[in-house]
Amino acid sequence: MQATQTASEATGFVITRSQQFLFTAFASVTLFISIELIILCFATFKRYQGAYFWSLLVSSCGLLINCLGFILFFFVTISVYISVTVILMGWYCMVTGHSIVLWSRLHLVLHRPSLLRLILYLIVTNAICLQIPITVFLYGAVTPSSPSSFVKGYNIMERIQLVGFCLQEFLLSGIYIWETSRLLRLRPQCSAHRITLTQLLLINVVILLLDAAVVAFEYAGLFSLQVFFKPVACGLKLRLEYAILGGLIQFVTSGSFIGQVPSSEQISDTSPSPLFHCSNSTRSWQNETDH
Repeated sequence: MQATQTASEATGFVITRSQQFLFTAFASVTLFISIELIILCFATFKRYQGAYFWSLLVSSCGLLINCLGFILFFFVTISVYISVTVILMGWYCMVTGHSIVLWSRLHLVLHRPSLLRLILYLIVTNAICLQIPITVFLYGAVTPSSPSSFVKGYNIMERIQLVGFCLQEFLLSGIYIWETSRLLRLRPQCSAHRITLTQLLLINVVILLLDAAVVAFEYAGLFSLQVFFKPVACGLKLRLEYAILGGLIQFVTSGSFIGQVPSSEQISDTSPSPLFHCSNSTRSWQNETDH
């Protein structure tokens, strides 16, 4: 690989001028959202602890790192391995981090610790089974002396991991939507709670639509658009978390757990992990945030 080439030129993944403009637009939005998210993360939470806080912070930083990696890949004369490594590091944090975000707030509407632990094991398993192979194939694909089977393997694994992580988020958001709908049915008379729960439900539907759009771009043959849009979609999903956060705090601190839903002491017992300090009591959500 020549020092005068960008990583995209060295690997043959060259984008057109119109695609460069499109990437610049998406990258600008992504960088703005990621910086805003990092600032919001520190400004919103009073205590920097718990799985929800750390997963939000890690995924927000991953969004920034992933975007910078693509800027290095397309526009900077640098070793392809450096740019690819930066892209992958950001992608690990961005994708798995967002799944942990979804999981860490799921226990507020789902009170089955065994199922919550099973979902966490699923997230970890998917991260290992999907991210390690795609990493191996990608490094092999960008190595000039490697066989063409790495490129074929990467193309196949790219779609597998994309669908796999999409289905994972479908599952997490689907469970959230199902449980939220159940809570709506349990207290149909309380309009204030219905509005809050409906807003939470609709936000999760938007998250599903963003995931579906990324997969649709991939299978429509719009690989470049999928690559450019995916960080934007992730940034929008993370930004929606702060809208959800306000609703969750209102939902928890107002004592609006419905029917057989546990009290504040019981909520502590349903926490699937000691990392998630927000679940220790309903008051902890108030203490950790400024909302």
